[in-house]
Parts: sequence; C-alpha cells; structure tokens
Amino acid sequence: MTFEDGPTDAYTPQILDLLAQYNAKATFLIAGNQIAGHEGLMQREVSEGHALANHLWSEPGLYAGAPDQAVIDSYLKTEAAIRAALGDQLPRYDAQVKLFWQPGGGAKPFPVVDGVQVITYAWSVNSDDCGWALHGVDLDTLDFDKVVIDNVLNRPQSEGQTYNVYDYGDGVVIAFHDINRVTGRVLPAIMSELQSAGATFEALPRPWDQVGTMPIKLGVPPKSGEGQAGLVLSSVVLEAANMRSTPVRDHNTIASLPANAALTAIGRNAKGWIQVQYDGQVGWVSGGLIKIFGPIPSLPLVKGSN
Repeated sequence: MTFEDGPTDAYTPQILDLLAQYNAKATFLIAGNQIAGHEGLMQREVSEGHALANHLWSEPGLYAGAPDQAVIDSYLKTEAAIRAALGDQLPRYDAQVKLFWQPGGGAKPFPVVDGVQVITYAWSVNSDDCGWALHGVDLDTLDFDKVVIDNVLNRPQSEGQTYNVYDYGDGVVIAFHDINRVTGRVLPAIMSELQSAGATFEALPRPWDQVGTMPIKLGVPPKSGEGQAGLVLSSVVLEAANMRSTPVRDHNTIASLPANAALTAIGRNAKGWIQVQYDGQVGWVSGGLIKIFGPIPSLPLVKGSN
C-alpha cells in the first residue's frame, strides 16, 4: 500500500494508527511542499518501519513527459528536505533503497544522474480515493466509500480501471492518498478482507525490483503464467451463475449456482474461466461471475481447457 501527497495533520496520523493496528507496513510518497511542519510525522513513518518515496516538490509541471532537468531539480530539492526533516531517523532512512514516484504516474524510470540510485514506481491498482475518475457518485456520501472499496477488492467502478488486487495477485501495489477523509474510513474493510485472504502488507521495494528500473507500467494487464501447482482459493458467486462441464458459454450446465454460494477455485484457463469445486462436483464458471479471495495469477493454469 502506498499513500501519496502527504504528510498531513488531518489524515496521516489516523492512517499510521490503522497500519499499526493491522501490523501493516506501507510506503509514503512525500510531497516536498508538505514537509515543513510535518517533520514529526515523517520521523514516525520511518521509526514505525514504513518506507518513504520521493514524490517531487509539487505536482504541477512535473507529470510524465516533463523535462528531465525539471524532474531532477525537484527530486534533489525534495530529497534534501526529506533528509533534513528526519533527525535521528535519518540513518534508518539511509538504510532504505531510495524510491521515486512521479506525480500522476511515470512513463519511464528516473533520469540517469550521478549519485542517484532509485527504483521508479507506479501503481498496479488505483483506489481513486480522490474521486478523479468517478462519475455519478456523490463524494460527500458513503457511496464514495463503497466505490473505493470496489476499486480495490471488487469490480472497479472508476473510469479506465479494469482489474482489482486479486487480479494482479502477489506483489500488487495499491495507490491511496493521505490527504482525503475517505481513505481512513475504507482501510479497515480493505485490510481486514485481504488479511483474511492471506495477504501481508509490506513497504516497497518488492524483493525482485531492481535499482534503475521502473518495474510497474501503468495500464499493463496482470501477468499470466503457469500458476502454482496445487493452490486452491476460496471464492463466492457474485450473482446466479451456471457451472459448466467445459469452459464454453452455453455448454453442458452441470449445476446452477445461487448468488453468494461458496466455491473452491482450483484452476483457470487463459480466457478468464475458473475451474471450481462445488457440492462434490468439478466444473467451470466465468471469472466475471465469481469473486476469488486470493492471487488469481497463482491459480494453476489448466492445460487443454481452451
């Protein structure tokens, strides 16, 4: 989990309290113009085991496509302010791999600069807790909370979003902000469900990411591979659905599944069908009709299943 654009007195302490409650580590994307007056919050972030990422001084003029020199200058200015703010936590920060997160999401790794070694990050899943890509939702009501939860855990509601955290699976990076009141309201529901599904929450970097690279590209679908042999995951039917003997629509229904029926997902194919066990039978259900509580790419790929 990442939290962008802070620190703020209004929301960062609440988020830190929740992270501690759930034994979760996260990454805070520090805006340079937010540092003054919030040094204590940054020291708390580092002392509690979270990572800091350089999010440049301010967003305008520094989005993807901005001149390299402008990005470099803003990075160096922000990095100096981060270091000056950390006091006795500076050695702990210096022990962390340095992280860069371009405002709005980057299109390429941080420019090559002598003495700067960073990993450039973007998100896999955007919670849209700012509501920028929401239409027809009153952001002053609890409808906003539901949509943010849907973006992370269920069928994404924000324009341009297709996949949730389960679709990406292990190593998914979720974008939140610590500048909005909705974020602290939705975090307990999100963290509770993910922990129940076996997730842990770690600070960046991920163990396999390399300095000088940008390991996550915006808009790239989840990777599909062979999966993990023998893995099974709990799942539930979202709406009344048919379980079929083969992963073909309108082909050999072997069971009618009521909404909310509990299933065990045991495999998948390359076309989005999920192999399930239900009431002693094995069959196939369209992936869009069930929710799987776990890393879908890790489900075994069933060969010869279309």
